[in-house]
Amino acid sequence: MNSSRSRHLSFLFFASFILMILLISTSYAQPSTPPLPDEEWNPPLEGPTWGQSHYEMAGWSTVHELTVWTADIDGNPKNQFNLDEKVYLYVDTPIQWIDNFMWMYEYHQTNMSSGSWRFCKVEIGFGRFMFGPFSPNEYQPSGNYTWKVWILEPESGEYQSEVINFTYTTVIPEFPKFSIGIILFLLSSFLILLKKMRKEILY
Repeated sequence: MNSSRSRHLSFLFFASFILMILLISTSYAQPSTPPLPDEEWNPPLEGPTWGQSHYEMAGWSTVHELTVWTADIDGNPKNQFNLDEKVYLYVDTPIQWIDNFMWMYEYHQTNMSSGSWRFCKVEIGFGRFMFGPFSPNEYQPSGNYTWKVWILEPESGEYQSEVINFTYTTVIPEFPKFSIGIILFLLSSFLILLKKMRKEILY
């Protein structure tokens, strides 16, 4: 009797463990890798909702088509950033779309056929939204970045998408003005000295 009960409890524990593993793997599953940015393709509505960064509403939209751009921490639009800067993504949804789901994929810099999902099926509603901050790639930080953003109006089943490009560059340090003055002074002194030495050699 006790042996049968123990086997039954062991089976229930094992089945619960397998079910938990399946639920976790399903929750974090990602859509398939999209094709190249300029090819027509839409992510499926089925699947988990998740994202790799914070987002918040940042105003009202006045556009009729999806509009996206990158900006710095102060909200200034730009597409070239230093490696120590954070990137923020702004998304304006069409004014006639009340409810929206959003996806964003980051393509690999050197191989557009690979990359990673940043957001999947995030419900953002209507308006202007700010996503971020985003940091450069850990293993290949500097270079050109390509993001593709999709939104879906679930009632009509209509998608819109837009591709955005920006660049992370290494900061080149600038010499202070006094340093440049010292360098010029030393250079001119060296040229004068060299000229005098040449005259002494000739005469």
